[in-house]
Amino acid sequence: MAGALGVCVAAIFYVLNLRISQRNMKTTLETRQAQFLMSLYQRWSDPEYQDNFFFTMFKMSWSDYEDFTKKYPADSIENNKFFTLSAFYKGIGLLVEQNLVEVETVAKLLGGDLMPFWEKFKPIILEFRVRLSQPGQFAYVEYLYDRVKDLKVIPSFKYKPDVYENVYSKP
Repeated sequence: MAGALGVCVAAIFYVLNLRISQRNMKTTLETRQAQFLMSLYQRWSDPEYQDNFFFTMFKMSWSDYEDFTKKYPADSIENNKFFTLSAFYKGIGLLVEQNLVEVETVAKLLGGDLMPFWEKFKPIILEFRVRLSQPGQFAYVEYLYDRVKDLKVIPSFKYKPDVYENVYSKP
């Protein structure tokens, strides 16, 4: 009788410990997600990111792939700004693809930057893939763009160079 009672108490204790552990794991996961999102937000609000974004979106212009590579050769500061942003979006795209971060949250935070970035640089990226025989280059940037676009979390966006360049080029 005492043995059965001891087993019963141990089972109850075990179940309670499991519930507490699950609650602690959930809290830890939520905390890590919040920390990640804050680091993402800090990166987004960093002056270097903002400088790269505004420069690539509002100062860079070209007529075609040849013009792009002539104006912004691989070793140029301008090209570096483009690749820095691309690498940032690539990393976020990989995290979304691996289900390590929710695309909805990324869309709400970065969608307003990602959408026009991809739409502006898509022709260059597609030509880059063909000419350099790198069909997977920028794939996670495109993947992220497609996922965010499918959500319709942010208003429909179409990059309009004349609008942006007029707004941001005035003194």
